[in-house]
Parts: sequence; C-alpha cells; structure tokens
Amino acid sequence: MTLADKIAIVTGGSKGIGKAISLRLAKEGANIVIADIDPEGGEKVAKMIRDMGRKCLVVKCNVSNFEDVEQMVEKTVQEFGRIDILVNNAGVSSMAPMVELTERDWDFNMDINAKGQFLCSRAVAKQMIKQKSGKIINNASLAAKRGARFLAHYSASKFAVLGLTYTMALELAPYNITVNAVCPGIVETDMIRREWKWEAEIRGITPEEVRDEYLAEIPLGRLCQPEDVAGVVAFLASKDADYLTGQAINVNGGMENH
Repeated sequence: MTLADKIAIVTGGSKGIGKAISLRLAKEGANIVIADIDPEGGEKVAKMIRDMGRKCLVVKCNVSNFEDVEQMVEKTVQEFGRIDILVNNAGVSSMAPMVELTERDWDFNMDINAKGQFLCSRAVAKQMIKQKSGKIINNASLAAKRGARFLAHYSASKFAVLGLTYTMALELAPYNITVNAVCPGIVETDMIRREWKWEAEIRGITPEEVRDEYLAEIPLGRLCQPEDVAGVVAFLASKDADYLTGQAINVNGGMENH
C-alpha cells in the first residue's frame, strides 16, 4: 500500500472519476475525505471505503463557496490532524456554440472548474505549508491542451487549471509540496454521455455517431475508464512521484502528446 495512513481529500468524490479516485486511494491505504455537493452519494462511496478498513469522512461542499471550502479543511484537520493529499476533481460542463454561450454558462463553468480548484488549493495549501509536505493533484482535461468544439467556456476553465497548477508548483515547492495535473481524454462517465447527447442535438446526428467519432481519434482504440485516471492520480500521490511537480499528465490513449 503506497499511501498507508495518508489523509486525502477528494472533491467531487461521489461518482465518476472522483469515485474511482476515492476507491483507488483507499485501496492504497489512505483515509479519505469525500467533499461533494451530494453527501448522500458520498456516503455510498464512504461505505465501500470503510468496508476496506479505511476511515472516510463525508463533507457537503460546494467548491465555489468560500465558507464551504474553509469548513471542509477545518473538519478534515479536526478529524485527522493533517492533510497529505488534495485531489481537485469536482467539475461541471455545459455545451453550446461559442456565439450562443450565455454569461451564466461561462460563470457556471469558471466558478466550479477554475475558482473551485483555486479556493480548495489555497485553503489546503495553508495547512500543508504548516506541515511542510503535501501533494495537490488537479483534474484538468484533454480540453486543457487543445480547443474543444462547443466547449469554449469549459476549455477556458481547464486551461486556467493548468496555469494555476504551474504557478502553485513554483510557489509551494519550498515547502515540499508538489502540484501536478492530470488531463483525462474521453472518459466513459455519465458526464460524457450527457455531452454526446448535447453535441448530437447541436449537429443533428445521433449520440452513437458522436461517440464513434471520438473513439476513432483514440490510438489505443478504447474509451478512457475512470480507473485509468485513478491509477495516475494514485501514482502522483505516492512517494514515487516526489520529484514530479508542475506537470500536466495526459491520460487520453494517445489523442494528445504535449
């Protein structure tokens, strides 16, 4: 177990990629804090983690809300005394051609995907600085490396995540805190299935045709699974990645290589 007795916060840890990350870090020995807007879903994952013999705390948290984030950190430190790992996973999407995007669409994506990662990282980093150690892992996207059709606002928010990642890595390195990002490709989750439906409606084709087009772009010939992302996050959280910081690791089956 590479993370024995470590304390890890996973935002958006109740489903999809976040659920897979929570379970994988627990499998590696970590005790988990699931910070999620859906505490009922979080408790279902928490039961699975406790069944492994690990501790799990569920905290209701809207990552774009300052008070929620501060409470998340406070409750974690009260319960466990420290924070070793933060996985900024919580994210949202919506879809429309750029000229039809509303200000509300823009703000919704920016508030959760970019501001949320900033607020959580800032709050947790203060605790990690006291400890003089820590790992922060940000969930970015393939859309942080290249534009994504009908996702201008989402892509912009994920490019912002990489800028935040690179800068935090520089500022926090003196405190033995590493900061990295993962950039998943086409991950088979409810979120991407919803996006296939949206794109199909915009383009006048079927969701299956949208899916097949994306699949054809993947050199490895299969969609990314949440567990594929979770494995890379577990590595970045481990001692094996102690000399990695300021990196944006692709997990996309070969779709993008920079």
